[in-house]
Parts: sequence; structure tokens; C-alpha cells
Amino acid sequence: MTRQSDDSRDAISRWEVQLRKGVLEFVILLSLGEREQYGFELISGIAKRAAIDVPEGTLYPLLLRLAKDGLISSRLAEGDGGAPRKYYALTLQGQELLQGMIPSWSKLAASVDRLLPGVPA
Repeated sequence: MTRQSDDSRDAISRWEVQLRKGVLEFVILLSLGEREQYGFELISGIAKRAAIDVPEGTLYPLLLRLAKDGLISSRLAEGDGGAPRKYYALTLQGQELLQGMIPSWSKLAASVDRLLPGVPA
């Protein structure tokens, strides 16, 4: 491999990280829009369905901010092993924001897709 190829791979990796960070709030709201979930459930569901790895160190501060912003609520409940779990759910404000975000995402995704090589405009 050439140095340029390594540089390109590094640049792509950095871009992918920023892209995931940029859509993570939307992905979390979409997931919680389906049903109430606890942290690990969110992480594994997003990884399985969207192939996005979300480190715990990224998820929990984001959940804290979303709660502070009034977009999600949380509650403690007993887990399967007896240890309590914190469950997160969308608030009415979070549901309204999500409903506004969906058309914006669809429009953006379709617009970018039209720029891809081989995709008719």
C-alpha cells in the first residue's frame, strides 16, 4: 500500500466517525420512538439494525443531554438479574422533534443519493 492509500483510509475513518456522531441523536430518537428501552438495549439494537457501533461513553452523555433538553425521560425499574435498569422513553417534546426530523432526513438522504455516481438525478 502507498502512503496516500493509508492517508485516504485514515481520512475516511475520521469522516465516518463524524458522520455517525452527526446522526446519532436522530438514530436514538428513532429507536426510542419505537418503544421504551434501557441503555444496553439501545446500543445492541442500533448496532444490529443500523450497523452503527455506539460506545457507552458516547451514549450515556448523549442520553443525559437529551433528558436535560426535555426530549427523553427516564425511570428505574428492576432488571432481569435484579439489578435496576434505567429505561428511556421519548417525551411529547421528543416525539414532536422526531416527527420534524424525519422529513428533513428523508430529503437530505435523497438529495445526497442523487449525487452518487450512477444514480439518476
